Amino acid sequence: MKTKFDLKYVLIIILFLSVCVVSWNSYFKVYLYKDTVSIHGFPRTIGNWTSEEVELSKTEYAVLETKNAFIRHYHLPSGENVNFFVVYSQRNRKVSHPPEICYTGGGTMAISKKTQSIHIATKDDPKGIDLPFNNLVMDGLGMQQSLMYWFKVGDEFTASYWKQQMLIAFKTLMGKPSSSALIRISTVVKNNDIAGAEKTLREFAGLITPYLRTYLP
Repeated sequence: MKTKFDLKYVLIIILFLSVCVVSWNSYFKVYLYKDTVSIHGFPRTIGNWTSEEVELSKTEYAVLETKNAFIRHYHLPSGENVNFFVVYSQRNRKVSHPPEICYTGGGTMAISKKTQSIHIATKDDPKGIDLPFNNLVMDGLGMQQSLMYWFKVGDEFTASYWKQQMLIAFKTLMGKPSSSALIRISTVVKNNDIAGAEKTLREFAGLITPYLRTYLP
């Protein structure tokens, strides 16, 4: 009886490990399939904000590993302006990573970083949305910038890169939609008014967040 029990136990372990290997290989593979959703239809005018497209180069698209990305410069008649960057993929988990990596490589460094959240009311969801985000002040290239970024996996938002990766893995293994996106907004700090720059970003985040679920499914 003992030998029979041990053999069943070993077979179960082997089966479990085999399933894990197949699942994780599927998760970590480099996906070459094209997305069936394009995010370029994201509204160019939101309220009083109008935008101009900033063209990405072939090299930048190659680094991002997707054409589902854009940079837009949104501005108000009163002078406030925000740079809005989005990268999205339905299958490739590698498209979204913390932007500090890119900024540091470009000669800019974070002098402060904090994780915060704001509550955003929406027409479709009476309870609204709690949006977690990372708020950074970047210094370099002769100026300071205030920056907010967060990740989206399916319908969920998170400020954590690692939580994003775990959500993708979990949703993939469960057969649920696991599309991922990095959303980043930034503005130049004028007259050392960091609080004013953060206020502008928060207001802009509140405007765009309801659209993210529609145009980045």
